[in-house]
Amino acid sequence: MRQLNIIDRKLNIIEQLIILNDDKVFKQVENILNKSLHRPDLKRFSKSDLIKRSKASNLNIEQGDVFSQDDVEKLSQNW
Repeated sequence: MRQLNIIDRKLNIIEQLIILNDDKVFKQVENILNKSLHRPDLKRFSKSDLIKRSKASNLNIEQGDVFSQDDVEKLSQNW
């Protein structure tokens, strides 16, 4: 019986979010959800940050500082 109550509550929240037009409140809801789900806040990169990152990546490639797909798969097995 408790599960049905949670489902009803979720649907109620979804309905409220659909009609919500206040960006400030919406961001607060997003922050609460991200924290409760242990999701990090997403950071937007500026154009200059993206250019710096791509130049650093290209330099790594030129210097041979890269991993093959197989290497990455082996490394990820240890995570």
